Amino acid sequence: MEMQTTKRERISYYSYFFGQNLFYMIIASYISLFLLNHGVNEALAASVVIAPQIWDVINDIIFGRIVDKAHMKGGKFLPWLKISWICIPATTIFIFCMPDSLSVSAKCAWVFIGYCLWSVAYTMCDTPIYALSTAMTEKVEERNSILSIGRLVGTTALVVATLAIEGLYMPLGWPLLSIALSVISMILMLPILFFGKERNMVRSADAPTLKDMFRALGQNKFLIVGVTNTVQTVIPMFAQYVLGSTEKGTILLAMSIIPAIIAAAFIPSLCRKVDKFWLYIGCLGLFVLASIIQFLVGYSSDIPLYITMALRGVGLVGYNVLVYMFTPDCIEYGQYKTGVRQEGITFSIQTSVTKLSGALMNSISLLLLAMFGFKAANADPVTGIVDAVGAQGCWHVLTWISTIGPILAIILLVMRYKLRDKDVNLMAQYNNGEISREECDKGLSGQY
Repeated sequence: MEMQTTKRERISYYSYFFGQNLFYMIIASYISLFLLNHGVNEALAASVVIAPQIWDVINDIIFGRIVDKAHMKGGKFLPWLKISWICIPATTIFIFCMPDSLSVSAKCAWVFIGYCLWSVAYTMCDTPIYALSTAMTEKVEERNSILSIGRLVGTTALVVATLAIEGLYMPLGWPLLSIALSVISMILMLPILFFGKERNMVRSADAPTLKDMFRALGQNKFLIVGVTNTVQTVIPMFAQYVLGSTEKGTILLAMSIIPAIIAAAFIPSLCRKVDKFWLYIGCLGLFVLASIIQFLVGYSSDIPLYITMALRGVGLVGYNVLVYMFTPDCIEYGQYKTGVRQEGITFSIQTSVTKLSGALMNSISLLLLAMFGFKAANADPVTGIVDAVGAQGCWHVLTWISTIGPILAIILLVMRYKLRDKDVNLMAQYNNGEISREECDKGLSGQY
């Protein structure tokens, strides 16, 4: 396949995902533990984590419209990446440098303000970096390859972040760890700011009205494809307060992600043979099956625990990699259906869904833990382990409860999601002016 993008450009794009996901991991998986470590109880911590997302949903939609309307010097997407390159590390360090001498209410206010600012900064990088893939190349196959490898690199970053954070947050402390992580991430995110090129800007809508935006989104019924899971949120708490070992937590988190990296390496080639929709459904099914087996086997023995977690990790390929490949398809479908191409608003909704689902699962996990009798404050002062009721409750939340989201997703998607790769290719050809509307409609597998 002849590429429109250069090798240096693609490597820079992948490097950005690595750095970005280091930032995402410390917030998405460790903000709850950070609050518990600083004396905030489970119910209050859940409120602190979810509250900023009310603002975040509004912020993401507004930013998506700004991206679609703005005509900034240097491109449509790259200028935002340059701004966020400063803002993300600044807000991350702010959150984790919270003074321990503050009262509980002041700590909650500190994290709330920091989280709101971080969410804005993250939106300014996440929406443009995904949308940039549609501007780098007009070829659907090349774009799928770039996005899948980008997510593979991002998933690798999750492993690195997991191993580093889990092993270093106690000896280094949260402030020093957040500073070190920010410096490394900034270095990795820098190259795309110099080497990225926006070359496919044809047929983009110029400053659509608010009515046009909602009309396009309303008709784009294939937009949101996602699944929720409690695995990466609860594992650090399970390791520290149930197993009494952060080292085992490192192994468990690694086992939940490393298999996903190995499996994700085959995604580009698999997508050329099997429609990615069915790959996604298969991953969700494997995750559900492995989660139930893990619950039944229990955690008294390390080896079965690690093996079942690895199988769940393969299933998480759908959540961590494949799900992000559907959003560009939605852009092509939206343009085919309405004549309006809106990368900014579409990818901003992807960002909003990603962050909102992560925050919801953080909050829901904390509330469920409290509901099942888990209280970090009741941990034994010597061993740091909670009582039997808390331990069993944590196990329920970690295992079978995490299957509810994937089961619902399988049912809804099989029933309602009809867009397939072959049809997306035809829509992209029509959108790029390569074939007529009649030729496109004739080749589609169904009515859209």
